[in-house]
Amino acid sequence: MDSSTSSQRAVIQLLGAEGEHASQIYRRMKEVYGEQCLARCTIFRWCQHYEDRKHQGLATPWAGARCDQQCHGFGCG
Repeated sequence: MDSSTSSQRAVIQLLGAEGEHASQIYRRMKEVYGEQCLARCTIFRWCQHYEDRKHQGLATPWAGARCDQQCHGFGCG
């Protein structure tokens, strides 16, 4: 299992897009990643980030997609 930060952020984004609440995302990720899991506050911040972007109409580009300047601080570009 890839426990890197970027892979965990992808899980957060996916589960959030499916409507999972941040607290449930944390519980599920803690079961899978154990001690390598991101901190609860970090997961909540990423959930908020992705929710804010969704409401602003700013989807994070997937691999191979053209990246806009706004997402460069989050490691996609």
